[in-house]
Amino acid sequence: MGWPRPNDPMDPRPAPSRRLACDRTSSRRGVAHASLWLGACLLLSRGVAAAPTAPAAPEAGEATPETGGDAGGATPSPGSAPEEPGSREKRNRLSDALARQGEADLQRSVRVFQQRYLLKGGRVEVLAGGSASLGDPMMGHLSVDAGLLVHLNEHWAVGLSGSKPFGSENETFLSIQRDFGLFPERSLLQATGFAEVQFSPIFGKFSSFGVAVVQMDIYGVLGAGGVRTTATASIKPAGQIGVGMRLHLLRALTLSFEVRDTLMMESFQAGDRFMQHVFGGAKLGFWIPPTVEYRYQR
Repeated sequence: MGWPRPNDPMDPRPAPSRRLACDRTSSRRGVAHASLWLGACLLLSRGVAAAPTAPAAPEAGEATPETGGDAGGATPSPGSAPEEPGSREKRNRLSDALARQGEADLQRSVRVFQQRYLLKGGRVEVLAGGSASLGDPMMGHLSVDAGLLVHLNEHWAVGLSGSKPFGSENETFLSIQRDFGLFPERSLLQATGFAEVQFSPIFGKFSSFGVAVVQMDIYGVLGAGGVRTTATASIKPAGQIGVGMRLHLLRALTLSFEVRDTLMMESFQAGDRFMQHVFGGAKLGFWIPPTVEYRYQR
């Protein structure tokens, strides 16, 4: 049985009592509605809080729980296939090989002008060339020269040198014979041979017409050996001093310009006499081994 409607003529209660009952009914319904709304709000709030949030997409190179701490995904996820034995070592060896190859390419591509173009220490230089006498007023010589140098380091070298001179009298000597009827004694060089020490204190380089950088060094020569002349058949002791400049045209080829002075005592009918034979010439040098491995320092 429900409550009578307000102002119902069939309600036996007086009018104030009917209004009081209606007010109580409205207040009870309002409390019920408020309780329902409050409960719905609580349920919704709990549902939102309990709902799992979707993980954000990882950025490029960012570590994820599936890939592990390595950005490259070195650690497989629990559901992925197991890593083959030795694959990590293979990757490490490949990485090392690529790093070494990159370093080698960088070394070859970068030209460091602070360093020497090549190294001489521990290499052999085979020399061949020619020279001509200088400053002799009566005799002239053209000579074929050869040599072998062992470079101990960048400054010092030891070796052997020899020459085959071809001498002749010049016009001054012949005019003395014609005009005065005199026949001066002659002393023409026939052969020379020396053991020598070479010291290179000065190094440098210069640009060759903007095409290449040429390395050079200046050296001094001190030698001891013997010579043979036309004055006597015996071999006479002699010494040799000189200076030169070596140009490193290629890693396997050099061009040297030299001035050498041969010092000796010659025996004439009038007695012994100190003599000098000054020669100026050029030589080509060939390195053995032809190339050298050089690491450019940074």
